[in-house]
Amino acid sequence: MSAVSEPMGCRQAQIGDFKNLRERVLTVMDRMVSLGLCERASCLEWREKLETNAFNLVVVGQFKRGKTCLINALLGAEVLPVSVIPLTSVVTVLVYSETKGAKVFFSNGKTADIPVEAVFDYVTETGNPNNVKGVSEVTVLYPSPYLRGGVRLVDTPGVGSVYAHNTDVAYRFLPRSDAALFLLSVDQPVSHAEVEFLKDVREYAARIFFLLNKTDYLAEEEVHRALTFATATLEEIMGPENIRIFPVSAKLGLRAKQSGSQEELRASGFSLFTGALDRFLARDKGKVLLESVCGNLLKALAQKRLETELKLKSLATPVEQIREKISAFESRKGQLLEERATFDVLFSSELQRFVISELDRGIAEMKKRLTSEMGEQFDAFGESKKELSLKELNDSLEQFVSEKIRERFSAWRELEEERLSGAFDEVCARFAAKVNAMTDSLLNFSSRLFSVPFETVEAESLGASESSFHFKLRGDTVGLDMLTDSLTQIVPAYISGKWKFRRLRQWAIRTADKMIRSKRKRHMLEMIEMQAGRIRSDFLDRLNRSASLFRRRIAGNMDTVAEAIARAIESGIDLGLRGEEEAARIQAGLSEQLAGLELLRSDLARVGEELARQCEK
Repeated sequence: MSAVSEPMGCRQAQIGDFKNLRERVLTVMDRMVSLGLCERASCLEWREKLETNAFNLVVVGQFKRGKTCLINALLGAEVLPVSVIPLTSVVTVLVYSETKGAKVFFSNGKTADIPVEAVFDYVTETGNPNNVKGVSEVTVLYPSPYLRGGVRLVDTPGVGSVYAHNTDVAYRFLPRSDAALFLLSVDQPVSHAEVEFLKDVREYAARIFFLLNKTDYLAEEEVHRALTFATATLEEIMGPENIRIFPVSAKLGLRAKQSGSQEELRASGFSLFTGALDRFLARDKGKVLLESVCGNLLKALAQKRLETELKLKSLATPVEQIREKISAFESRKGQLLEERATFDVLFSSELQRFVISELDRGIAEMKKRLTSEMGEQFDAFGESKKELSLKELNDSLEQFVSEKIRERFSAWRELEEERLSGAFDEVCARFAAKVNAMTDSLLNFSSRLFSVPFETVEAESLGASESSFHFKLRGDTVGLDMLTDSLTQIVPAYISGKWKFRRLRQWAIRTADKMIRSKRKRHMLEMIEMQAGRIRSDFLDRLNRSASLFRRRIAGNMDTVAEAIARAIESGIDLGLRGEEEAARIQAGLSEQLAGLELLRSDLARVGEELARQCEK
């Protein structure tokens, strides 16, 4: 029997429409590039944004909530292994492909192609205990219709499992998601680990879809009580405006898709959930991106139209008048450049405040939190190792500190990077808006100067990939080198079994034990400080490079527009010297170009109208 198609109907109506509109926009873009109506580099950047646009769904939840079963239900097949013990810290990313397969990415940079059936050996604690194989990520290629529209499913290890690092992985991936599927279940109340996780990720609430799984375990009335309890609990954490829980049965959903049972699919609750998810992905993310690209293309067309109109007008304007207008234009441009210089000083000042209020504050908070948490963990770990010899204790504490600091800084660094990137982009966006307003002011001044029409187009800047806080960190900033201190390396030999006096030897052992703990704890604090300093240095370097790139980009755009307008105005003097016949031929060509610009503008306008209609559905 064929698989159930009901969820796909919504997907085809949402993400499918996005793809169709995207192709139309790309066609217009290609025509603009071929006609020289758009800067090639910018169009290539916009094209890449559209073509690589993916809908990243990160699946998070506590161990044994049914996350893997949910993913299999979305795909309509048992693709991922359902394990009875926690997964490792390995992330599994599922993407569309016509042929099945999987690729393993190792921490040492190597890769390996494996069959889908072998994924178990790399992502589960049974097949890869403590990640001894050094796997950093596994990508599963699968021909599921659910993935065809650009959806990427990211399966993260369980929050709050016995493997603490698993929670860190879930934290790191949430900021990268377009939506997160947070799984609860009717057979267990909301746990302390889940509560703590949600407290930290409240800022991403708009992206989180809550699912109450395993509804097939209970009667309808019992499911209702579980839903009421879960809703009340989550509202206390996230706020009532951010909560909507979808009761589902991943097991029934998977079975329904495999059997083709529409009745069982409805009973599973999957139709309601996937419909809401698809609308969110296509309307929220896809629509915003298309609108941004269309707006930037319309802005480029408006500028080209003004340049063409200015050329036409200058053909019919006496040379002396053109020179007067050029003088007025240059005067206005000079004023705006002076204003831009003032804004550049303000931008530098704002960046300094950014370093203090965002970068340094975040690092200080991290150091304070980590010092407190690791201090308690260090003491507890040391107590658990009381039976070890002094050398074994020293080595265990050293390894404990290294691993914990590496884990915590790795997780924090990625979250902090997302936060700083967003805050930095906000600073850049404010100043970009001011400089762009100056550019529009120059365009409007030019249109009034020659009495030609010009429509200012509001468009969100798509230059974030070049203005963003995006440079990668140098090397491995969480690689750890223990600070050297020879004292406790000597003590174990000094109080070896050769000692004859038992009480004195016991006293010496206790003293050495305290010294070892004290030294390693001191090293832990020094290493926290060292790692924070290294990351601050890297972040600051990236910030300065990104700011420099942003300045060049935003100033260069204004200069390019100013030069194009000046050339358009001055062209009338040159063209007027070529004779009436040549001027008439050029005039006809410019009129034809205006007609072509209008056709392109109309095409983009229709795309915008269809986007608006889809949003109203």
